[in-house]
Amino acid sequence: MELTFLGGASEVGGSSTLLRVAGHYLLIDGGMRPAARDGQARVPDLALLDDHPPEALLITHAHIDHTGSLPLIASLYPHIPIYATESTRVLTEILLRDSVRIMEQEGLKPDGETPLYNVEQVDALLGRIQPIGFRQVFTPIPAAPEIRVFYLPAGHILGAGMLYFVTPEGTLLHTGDISVTDQRTIKGVNIASLPTADIMICEGTYGNRAHSSRREEERKFAEAVQSTVARNGRVLCPAFAVGRAQEIVLILKSYRASGHISPVPIYLDGMVRSVCTAYQGQSHDLHPNLQRYLRNARRPLFVDPDLHIFAVRSHERAELITRKEPAIIISSSGMLSGGASPLYGATIATREQDALLLTGYQDEESPGAALLRARPGMPLQIGSQSVLLACKVEKYNLSGHADAEQISQVVMKVAPRCLILVHGERDALEALKQRFGNIHVEIPIVGSKLTFQAVRQNVSAFASPRAAAASAVILPEAPSPLTEPDLSFFDSAESMAAPSVESLWLLARKLGPLRPWTVVELGQAYYGSAYRPALRPLIEQVFKSDTSAYFKRSRIGAQSIYQPCETVLGLSFSTIINEEQLAACAPGFLSVALTHAPESELSQRIPDTGVVAIVQGQKNSAPYLALMLSSAHNGGIRMITDGWKAAIRPLSMIQLLPDVRRTEWLHLSDETIKVYLKKWRQTLDQAWVDLFAWWRRCQQSTFSFTSLCRDLELYEADDRLAWGLELLTHGLLLFRHHGETWHPLDETRVYANGGFAHHLQLLEAGAGSAILVNDRPGHLTGRSSWRLFEVCWDEILETEGEAERIAQVRASAIRLLP
Repeated sequence: MELTFLGGASEVGGSSTLLRVAGHYLLIDGGMRPAARDGQARVPDLALLDDHPPEALLITHAHIDHTGSLPLIASLYPHIPIYATESTRVLTEILLRDSVRIMEQEGLKPDGETPLYNVEQVDALLGRIQPIGFRQVFTPIPAAPEIRVFYLPAGHILGAGMLYFVTPEGTLLHTGDISVTDQRTIKGVNIASLPTADIMICEGTYGNRAHSSRREEERKFAEAVQSTVARNGRVLCPAFAVGRAQEIVLILKSYRASGHISPVPIYLDGMVRSVCTAYQGQSHDLHPNLQRYLRNARRPLFVDPDLHIFAVRSHERAELITRKEPAIIISSSGMLSGGASPLYGATIATREQDALLLTGYQDEESPGAALLRARPGMPLQIGSQSVLLACKVEKYNLSGHADAEQISQVVMKVAPRCLILVHGERDALEALKQRFGNIHVEIPIVGSKLTFQAVRQNVSAFASPRAAAASAVILPEAPSPLTEPDLSFFDSAESMAAPSVESLWLLARKLGPLRPWTVVELGQAYYGSAYRPALRPLIEQVFKSDTSAYFKRSRIGAQSIYQPCETVLGLSFSTIINEEQLAACAPGFLSVALTHAPESELSQRIPDTGVVAIVQGQKNSAPYLALMLSSAHNGGIRMITDGWKAAIRPLSMIQLLPDVRRTEWLHLSDETIKVYLKKWRQTLDQAWVDLFAWWRRCQQSTFSFTSLCRDLELYEADDRLAWGLELLTHGLLLFRHHGETWHPLDETRVYANGGFAHHLQLLEAGAGSAILVNDRPGHLTGRSSWRLFEVCWDEILETEGEAERIAQVRASAIRLLP
């Protein structure tokens, strides 16, 4: 077994380790150094991969110092599988998209660096990540089934996992970043459940420190907040957007509910907003207390205007900065090195009654560290502004890392024969090393290699860290005790089929009183111990169709929940299922066969090779035209769109299937197909498709896209695609959307929008109606689209040619003539 440290050794940042075992290479993490010093690379030493390219990539957690280089690595090795927990994938997407935005902004500066990667590379990475559940055994390299891995909860942030390797050359536990203490958002590491391992790679961020009591730190923090608010001051909490910000919100909610903090408004800004939404959307990985809160209180966890907790949009920020009323602002970044925090900090720092409260690690070179060293009256650089410090500045320890004593407890339980300390400054790691007199301890540096051999002699030879020869660590020949992992978690994805909505309804009714269910709960109940995050899209896909006859859908914050109806098609649960069928609903896996139930429409609509579909992009973004390059498999399908490169994406992204095929394109290159899709999309965007006309036509009645195509007699492919794109682009402004069902919004609501009312008035006037546009007469041709009308001019000026006779004019510019 051999380990090569590309980054994150004797430093915090750029974590990346290459593992060679049984003749195969696996890469663990690919971080970035967000606070890289002069002359220091922002990315790990990827040149060390040239001679030994990885065959798989495994991610411990989402923080940028562990994921910041992944899009670049994934583009260098486009065919290797990538693994992470489901929550890690969700958070990684938020962090990497923000990283691209920041790099693009820096690249515009005169001395800015070229961005390391772009949004397309991020999309490609995200499309390749295979979600893995905790304690689910998997083989990261299909050709090497003897190498087995599973994730153990690391307690650091949502989705963070330790990696436990079981290989022919011994066992290895890679902790990533860990926390033993329970946080408000997640549980800490369960030390008692940890397996033993031959080799252990352990973080040592706080290897020379002891954390004070978590509850005591929270109390001191709450007192500082209240003392500031009591003197009519504002509080700024610069916080790491992932993990720390959510902890702070819950601390403030708790102390405010108990009356210890005044009920002043709390504002969440920067990336904190989207991460809070992601945390709530992944509630199955949250602390059990929060899961119970969501089930019982039916309130959002974080942003909750009823509790005066608000999300700040970018256009609202300037006005909030100028306010002087008492308030609490939580924003990224935690070291004041970017994000929204410096914008608030430059104002708050100058007011004596305000306070700046830091709650996390501060790099020595960061503005946050400079702030802690400063004294009142000293000049200070915050963001782009130089200010004189006047406000109160304090730091509180709400760390998501284990301290020296807690790390010792973890190591003693794992009982490794060799311990490798990483992810810490050298002095912290050296101090931690002194705690383990009976264990062989290594503290590598970036570029070093360690090899492990089981021989009888207890000798070791060390080479220069950058030399070609690797340092040799000699391990005892006798293997350490090992508890074989529970392989009952492991199953082949290919054997899993999507349930029908009837099966899910029967299962939900069988397992207890009527109550709301999350998608994850339904998946866990349906598949039992075989459930894993990769199966979640199969359950979500069921609810993409119209399931209103079986479940009532509602939301808790960002998360959809589904409550089974008491009756289906007028029949009660006891009428539909008899005792024999009920007995077939074995706990953990549903195998009910309803011979009289109709086959789920969904199973007939899973896209196949060559199908053209419409997929929804990120929230609030335009839909894309897509070509399916493979058949549905394991909850995903390989597709290429007019805006994305070819990648495997979940079926849940597919919004509309207009029954159009282009199988003749399948032999073309991905790039050529993308060009064809772009040109086709440009043509479709010019089509005359007016949703206002359809809204007016289907008042008081619901419809599906299928019924829309039938009623409008959309037999041509371009017509169906144009209407589908328009429906997903602007439909929510005129209709409510539930599954596949659309329902027109109330007339009062639509006509309240002056622009919409004017458009409908022009539509009612119809073809041939006389109009004026900037005092120029013309008449409507009868063709219109979103806020646009085609106009034929009545007068032709001598200087104008016939090509100017017909033009597209915005509805807002048109005045009807009597």
